[in-house]
This record gives sequence, C-alpha cells and structure tokens, in this order.
Amino acid sequence: MRLLRRLRAASLLMRFGVISLVLTVAVGALLSSVLSDAIAERARQQAEWTAIVTVRLGLQPQLTPEDFAQGFDPERLARVERAVAAAGENLQAEGRQLDDLDPVELNIFNRDRTVVYSNEHEHIGSTSTSDELDEVLAGEVVSGFSHSADDSAGSEDGERVMLEVYVPVRYEGSATPDGAMELYLPYAPVAAAVAEDVRTMTAVLVASLTVFFLVVFRLVASASAKLRRQADALRTSAERDRHQATHDALTGLPNWELVRDRLDQALAAASRSDGEVALLLIDLDRFKEINDTLGHSYGDKLLRQVGPRLQSVLREGDTVGRLGGDEFAVLLPLVDGVGEAEQVAERLREALHRPFDVEGVSLDVEASVGIVLSPWHGTDTEVLLRHADIAMYVAKEVKAGAVVFEPEEHVTAPPRLTVLGDLRRALEGTGELFLHYQPKYTLDGERIEGLEALLRWQHPTQGLIPPGDFIPVAEGTGIILRLTEHVLDLALAQTRSWIDVGSAVPVAVNLSTRCLLDPGLPDLVGGLLARHGVPAALLRLEVTESAVMGDAARCMDVLQRLHDLGVKLSIDDFGTGYSSMAYLRRLPVDELKIDRSFVLGMTTTAHDAVLVRTAIDLGHNLGLTVVAEGVEGAEHVSALRDLGCDIAQGYHYARPMAAEQMSELLARVGTIHEGSVPLV
Repeated sequence: MRLLRRLRAASLLMRFGVISLVLTVAVGALLSSVLSDAIAERARQQAEWTAIVTVRLGLQPQLTPEDFAQGFDPERLARVERAVAAAGENLQAEGRQLDDLDPVELNIFNRDRTVVYSNEHEHIGSTSTSDELDEVLAGEVVSGFSHSADDSAGSEDGERVMLEVYVPVRYEGSATPDGAMELYLPYAPVAAAVAEDVRTMTAVLVASLTVFFLVVFRLVASASAKLRRQADALRTSAERDRHQATHDALTGLPNWELVRDRLDQALAAASRSDGEVALLLIDLDRFKEINDTLGHSYGDKLLRQVGPRLQSVLREGDTVGRLGGDEFAVLLPLVDGVGEAEQVAERLREALHRPFDVEGVSLDVEASVGIVLSPWHGTDTEVLLRHADIAMYVAKEVKAGAVVFEPEEHVTAPPRLTVLGDLRRALEGTGELFLHYQPKYTLDGERIEGLEALLRWQHPTQGLIPPGDFIPVAEGTGIILRLTEHVLDLALAQTRSWIDVGSAVPVAVNLSTRCLLDPGLPDLVGGLLARHGVPAALLRLEVTESAVMGDAARCMDVLQRLHDLGVKLSIDDFGTGYSSMAYLRRLPVDELKIDRSFVLGMTTTAHDAVLVRTAIDLGHNLGLTVVAEGVEGAEHVSALRDLGCDIAQGYHYARPMAAEQMSELLARVGTIHEGSVPLV
C-alpha cells in the first residue's frame, strides 16, 4: 500500500518507468521460462535422435532377423558385443561426435518381449513388462527419463538421470517390427548443454530487454519532456492571452474590462452589506502638450509611471486601471461616504503633482478627477461610468481639480459631456453601433474593387448621431481604441459572411491617430483576423496623412507590423497633410486616396486639377494604387480616366448602404476578386 501511495504521488514519467520496468521483467521471466522449456525439449529430441541413429546405423546392420528370433549363441553374443562397442566409433568416424552420449546400457528385445541381449548379461532371457514396449513393437519410438541413486564422488545430489529410449527394429520384408532396442543414455551432458544454452539465452534476453526498456524509456521521456514544454508554452500563452485581454498593453494596469468586472463584484457585495463604492475617473491635464513637445515616447514613459504613483497612495484592495490614452480609473470597493472619496481624490492629485523624472526631464502633471458613489449616483456600472465621465469633464472645463457628480447640476450638461457615457454603453453590444459600406469602383471596367466600412450610431433617444458628433470626442480619450476594435470586429464578421457566399471583397476600416500610436494594435488586428478566419489581404486599414506625419517614426513601427501581417494599408485624405516625401517613400502602404476636396474641384479649378494629376503620378511612381474620393459626377469619372486614376469612390457610384443592400449589389455587379480568395 505504501508503494502504491508513493507511485501515485510520483510523476507520470516515474510511474511509467516503474510500471514498464515491472512489465519488462515479467515478460522477460515468461520468455525465459518458455525458451528454457523449448531448449530442454530440443535437447531431449536431439538425444532421442542420437539413440535412433545409434540403433539404425550402428547396431541394426550388425544383426539379422534370426538374431531376434533365435537369440544369441556364444559366438553371436561376442559379435554383438563387438558391434555395440564399434557403434560409437563408427558414428564418431562419420563426424557425429556422440562420445558424450555413448549408451550406458543396451537391451535388445524380440517380438515376444524377451531380452535377447543386454549389457547386463543376467537380464538375458528375461521378459519385459514395460508398457512402453507395446508402443515400440507397434512401430513408435518412445523416450523418457529414468532416475536412479548415484553415490559416486561426481554426483552432487545423489541422483543419476538417464534418458531411456525405445527404438523399434524392422528389417526389409517385415510388416511389423522384428524387435526393439532399449538404450539408456547419460543425461548429464545434455543437461549441461541445456544449462549453457539457457545461460546464453538468458544473458541475451536480459541484454535485449534492457536495451528495449532504455530505448522506450528514453523515447517516452523525450516525448514527455516535449509535451511538458508544449503544455508549459500553452499555459504561458493562455496566461499571457488572459493577461492581455484584461490588462493595458502599455502600462500593465487593469483595462476597462477588468475594472468593470471588479466594479460589478464590488457593487454586488455593497448591495448585500449596505456599503458604498466609489469610482474615480482621472484625466491628465495638458498631456497632449507633452506628446507634441517631447514626443510620444516621453508620453508613454510618463504613463507607465502614473500607475505606480497612484497605487502608492491607495489601499491594497483598491484598483487602478487605464481606460486608454491619458485616462485612468480608480475603484474604491469600500468607502465611507463622499468625504473619504474626496480625500482619496486629493491624495491622488497631490501624488501626480509631484514631478516625474522621464529620462532626465522633470515633468509636472496635474489631473482632473470625476467622482461617483454607489448607491447615491447609481447602482449600475454603466450609469456610474457615465456620471463619472460627466463629472470629470466638468472638472476639466472649470479647472476644479476634483468634482463629485451632482445630479441636479450635471444632468443638463452639454451633449459633448454625455456622449462618452452613452458611447461606452453602446459599446456593450446593445446594437446601437453598426456599419454601412460604400463601394469603390475600378475606372476601367466599373466593377467593385473594395468597400469602405463607415460607423453609424443609432441612439435610443437622440436618433441617428452623425459621426462628426461623436468620433472627435472619442478620439480625445482612450475610448477610441475600444471603438476601433468594435468596428474591426463588425467589419471582419461581415467580410467572413461575404466570403462564405462567394463574394471575396476587401473591406477598409479607418484608424485614428491614437490607434496608430498604440503598439498593441497589430496584435489586436491579428487576433481578430484569426478569430473570424478572414485572410489578411481582405482587410485594409486607412490612416490619414496628418496622423502619420504627427509622429512618423513611431507610426512606422506599427504600420510595418501591420504590413507584415499581410494587411493592406492606405494613406487617406492625401494632399491635406503636407507629407514629407522621404517618409512617404518609406511607408509600407499599398494605396493612396486623394482627398475629396481636390477631386470635387478638379473640373472647375485648374489648381485642384494640377494637384490631382500630381498625386496620381506620384502614387504610380511609388508603385501604389490610386483612389479618388468624392466622385459625384460623370465629369469627374471622365477626367480621372484621362489622368489614369485606378479606382473611384463617391455618390456617383453609390452612397453608403447597409450590409443587406451591399450584398445585393455585390451579387448583381460582382467584384474583381471573384474566384480568388486569399489563404488565411
């Protein structure tokens, strides 16, 4: 039982080693027993064959049928004696090497079972009662072992073992045996040979099974180690994926998903104990100035220091999370009223106000804080977050430092202060956010080359909100990252649906400046492509010229990683950002989109026409596909064809439409990519 307990506690490899060793030993013992019996049986058969040869070749030719029938007179008896003596010599002369098996005793019987000859002369004339003799006289060879006492000096156990063999003797013309010979052969030489063979067999068997066990154990150990490495890698990868899904890539702090989960738990616990929960939203003031003055690398390093600075003045059970950009959240799962929440907010602001050392540069940071408490400002996560958004923006506008949400004063806040809270709620999958698609046509054959996904927001009370009313607000905070992820998820899901019905068409999604500066964007895009099973070549990401030029060096890294995934990249609104030709030449982009303002004026203004012609020539010289936006009339189409533009997009062809209408259009018009779906 103790051995079994130890075996259960041992590793899987150790258990396999012990069990396989026991099984190998058991198999070896069984094989040894079977082979030993086989060796002994073979030796007995060889000894029996020796007796038959001795009779048939050595003795029978020396005798006649009359010797068996009439017995032996003294002269014949002497002749038999000589024949018996010569039998071994004759066999040796033939190379049979039977000297170790020379007969110890010989008896010759006639058909009446009478001994007509025996080494022991006193047995001559006696009659045998042996049952074996009946079988021999019927024509069978019979053998067996005979044991007798042996007190000679050479005997170890006082017993002598002999092989007793009966051989029928039949002469030509006889229908039945004329008689039989009984030989007693010494078994000691046979036993010695058997023992030697068994020892050799055992040694070979032990060596073979040892090598077999070691080879199998080595293979299993190697496979086990490989499986452990793979399991560790999978576990590490799973842990890393879980961590990435719930933590911010830049700072390592909990992201909104994890903060939300902890807030839900805190609200549930507070409802059972009548406790209070506080949520504080923190936005750094003038953070954009740091990025614009020193560069985004300094801004990133500053953001990495903010989390530890905030945590230094909080309790162990409190949570600090980054919502995106320069926006942070602090969750106090247990707080004693508004007064304590305000004290915590002041400590946080004081901690942030202490100078930060970023690569030798001393940076002063101030923050605006919005404060909400449950149950006074709401008992639902979305309501609390919306009210905290409002309070934070009030604090930022009036430069009050920290502001507690006041329902009476803030409920009528300007729309720009409430849009973020509503947008966060819409991102939770309520169906308010959806996509429309506008096709892009080839100018040579007027077939669909691709689509652009455009976000729409159907607010439950305000109706359809124009993108210009909420996209700029979202771009001012980290919520734009979640919004972009949502748009990518919707676009790729729809692309997969079109692939399944045979319409492989590229879909373009716009990226904001904040997204382009997020180092986690390529991993996010790669994960979404894999989740939906969409080839990377069917996704296009459009970035504005001004966004790239804002921090070209940093954008280059993100763009290159996206390009390495196989995603197609476009420069949007080209002509409005005063691109550096050096950077434009180095950017890993595939497409150039001429801004609509130039396309609309190209047929009426010579200056715009020159700009469009220059952009088309530049794009082609750089090996890029050129797309003209804002094509609203046939005159634009004609002029763009004359200039050699590749693709056009605008109201002349189609307005943005829902996915259902776009599916009908794709089925009717077709795309230039039909029958050529890239591999995932």
